[in-house]
Amino acid sequence: MFKNKGMFRKLFSSHLIILLISFVVFAVLLNSLIHNEMTARYSRTFDHQKDRLIEHFLNAAEQGWNEETLQTSLEMSMNQENRQILLFSQEGTPVYNTGFLEGIGFSGEDLKHVLAEGSVNKRIQGKGTQVVYMIAEPLIIPTADVEEYVMVMLFHEFDNESSQIVWISFLTAGFTILITALMIFFVSRKITAPLTNMRNVAMQYAKGDFSARIHVESKDEIGQLAHTFNYMAKELGSLDQLRKEFVANVSHDLRSPLTSIRGFLGAMMDGTIPKEKHQHYLTIMRHETDRLMKLVNDLLDQTSLEAGNWKLDCKRYNLTEQLRTMLAKMEPTASKHGIDMALNTEEDIYIYADEDRMAQVWGNLLQNALQNSDSGTAIQLEVNKHSNNVDVNVCDEGVGMTEEELSHVWERFYKTDKARSKKTGTGIGLSIVKQIVDLHGASISVKSKKGHGTTFKVTLPK
Repeated sequence: MFKNKGMFRKLFSSHLIILLISFVVFAVLLNSLIHNEMTARYSRTFDHQKDRLIEHFLNAAEQGWNEETLQTSLEMSMNQENRQILLFSQEGTPVYNTGFLEGIGFSGEDLKHVLAEGSVNKRIQGKGTQVVYMIAEPLIIPTADVEEYVMVMLFHEFDNESSQIVWISFLTAGFTILITALMIFFVSRKITAPLTNMRNVAMQYAKGDFSARIHVESKDEIGQLAHTFNYMAKELGSLDQLRKEFVANVSHDLRSPLTSIRGFLGAMMDGTIPKEKHQHYLTIMRHETDRLMKLVNDLLDQTSLEAGNWKLDCKRYNLTEQLRTMLAKMEPTASKHGIDMALNTEEDIYIYADEDRMAQVWGNLLQNALQNSDSGTAIQLEVNKHSNNVDVNVCDEGVGMTEEELSHVWERFYKTDKARSKKTGTGIGLSIVKQIVDLHGASISVKSKKGHGTTFKVTLPK
């Protein structure tokens, strides 16, 4: 029943042990309280019988009973069902009801203790295995001749009542433990069933199957954990899909330029391409090599960022001059595609940041704008200085993005051009931009509308 049920076994066993310990403590306390109540009841009965005996002796003295009549009368009143009363003199000599003296266990030491301390309450061994409860106290009869006795009362029902209490306690505890154990069993199984389900689903995740889901209706911590598992599976599934697309994209991006370079080199070596055109094809091969270097560098940067190996080397530098340099480097490419690029700022603005890393940010943002802009459009770089920060806006008039595409814009390997109709990179450039900006404690946001261009806004502390 408990095979391979580690959590269930622990939960069930621990609850059952706690239940058993609780019942043992309860039984001990209950037995003690009941015995205390029994002894208190016996003490009240003893006091009542003591008063009756004194009254009996007083009536006998008033009515002038002889000793034989008193003896007979006392034996009738002193012997009750399961109870006997005996009287001893101060010397320990039995006076009345002497027929029940055998085996009562009232010793001379008990007599001395009663006379010295005033009472004796204890359990004594009766006939056979029977346990009898005994109470003994001095008894003073206030007649003309004051008489002093020691009154001993034996309660023979003590053993029977104790046994009944023990059996009732054990029987009740046994049935209660059995019923409670069954309840604990089913509750433990119900609690651990979702965990078992999560374990099985987690094994499917480990094998790469992220389609499995956990169905838990509860709103407690286990239910929240199940929802977290399902969310994790959804994210892992999306990431896995992106990884597959990324591998396909990288494979394509690596293969295409390598195929071109290999083909051109082969054609140049076997003479298919005449020497006068070698420079043209060497230029093409250089561009393809630059694409490969950009791809490899992006992959290395992404790996370094995820590993936390990047350390910023911040210093104060001229942001405006850096942006002018970036535009100058990209101007030939922009002109080739008929795209205008301009920097809108009225003064030199300085910031405190890592100059090389921020150059990557502007390069990736401008490269992204170029890749998504059509001929005849413009790209604007706007720099606005405020009291505590500087805003840099990279605006293009390109194809823009939908709300769905905007929600994934910072994700690694995400590409809006699923058909690969354009050479739009690996899909990790914007992810690198976001991580560099975050490392600087700055912020970046994006606004876009399909068919109306895109604006990236970087806010840097001065």
